[in-house]
Amino acid sequence: MGSSALRFWTLANFFTFLRFVLAPVVGAFLVTRSEWGVWAAGWTSGFAMITDFLDGYYARREGNVSDLGKIFDPLADAVFFLVVIVALGLAGYIPLWLAVPFLARELVQHVYLRPTAAKFGVVLAAVFWGKLKLVSQAVVLVGVCISEAISFRFPQFLPAGRWVNFTMFAVAAILSVGSIAPYFRAVAMARRA
Repeated sequence: MGSSALRFWTLANFFTFLRFVLAPVVGAFLVTRSEWGVWAAGWTSGFAMITDFLDGYYARREGNVSDLGKIFDPLADAVFFLVVIVALGLAGYIPLWLAVPFLARELVQHVYLRPTAAKFGVVLAAVFWGKLKLVSQAVVLVGVCISEAISFRFPQFLPAGRWVNFTMFAVAAILSVGSIAPYFRAVAMARRA
């Protein structure tokens, strides 16, 4: 029992679970609706994205790539971004309804596709399009924090900044929803096999 717990708490898994912890921290920074809050959220989000790189790096380096990691890594990303996107909406930085396509995409992947694939003995690992979705969301999130920080300092840029925020999130939403197609294909192939 003790040794399996030690195997579970690898450095890679630590970095994965750190994103679960950082999600409400970033959300709390954002809902302060303050200049320091968006700067703190931006920097903390950047650090969270570094943990996403580190968990994969250490899993490969230490030979600890596991089915558990393949499940929890994308789940940590999903929880992190959903919490932060909802916080952005609650703070008024983006329309709250923009969270809907992201939420729908993650629900389909984690509630339907992954369990269905598991029934056929297939663990859905991250694919190129999933990683592209993650990078686009990270860039957009940090971009929105920078845009809002500028608007706090220069209020005349607020209308243009909000339009930029909306456009960036709309593009990220399209990429996010489109990135699920390879997972549907993988489940369909598993069914046929």
